[in-house]
Parts: sequence; C-alpha cells; structure tokens
Amino acid sequence: MSYVTPEIYDRLWGGSTSGTPKFYTILANEISFGPIPATVMEVEMLFYKNFENLSSVVSTNWLITNAPDAYLYGAMMQAEPFIMNDERVALWGASLNKAVQELQEQDNKDRHSGSALRIMNTSGYV
Repeated sequence: MSYVTPEIYDRLWGGSTSGTPKFYTILANEISFGPIPATVMEVEMLFYKNFENLSSVVSTNWLITNAPDAYLYGAMMQAEPFIMNDERVALWGASLNKAVQELQEQDNKDRHSGSALRIMNTSGYV
C-alpha cells in the first residue's frame, strides 16, 4: 500500500467503495484504507511511539537505552550552574544539541525511507 495525504484520500476513496486496499492515510490517531477492505485483513506495520518518562516506577525507556548521551549531556548542562561552573554550560549544551540532532537525522532517514516518490493526481498515480 502507498501513503496518500488525507486530501487525496478523500478525493479517491471518500465514497463507500470496497475492495483490496491500495492506499492509506493517517487522520489523528486513525489509519484509513482505500478502498475500504471488503473482508477482514491482517496488516503489519512499523510505527512511532512516544517513550515513557522516567520516574520512580519507570527506570528505563527507549531514549535512555538508545541515546544515553542525550540524558547525560542534558543533566550535565543543568548541573553546571548549580555547582557554579557556568563556563561549562556551553560545552554540555553543544554536546546535547549534537546528540539531539543525530536522533533527528536518524528519525528523518527512517521516516522517509522506502519506495520512491511518485506523482499522483486525483485519478491515481501518473
């Protein structure tokens, strides 16, 4: 199946057509298939999930497991003014920004990988 924007989805499958899905879109927290499946179907997918905040009950999460440097540099940046070592704040801030940027770059690669871009009009792919 190929992703289409909600606007294109409404133009193509806004009616009650049913059959084998060719496209999908995401509206809020819901995935819509077009056309609507004629029978019950199984779908396998990868998705992004917010990770849990650390607390006395939750001692680990995805971020601390996969990017502990982000937590470390953030904690160091917050600790330096407390121990009156303000000249080090810039160092930890730059390190934190680099760790966050690396996470964002990986997310962008994951999110936009897959099939090549194709041009679509309201009657389907050109």
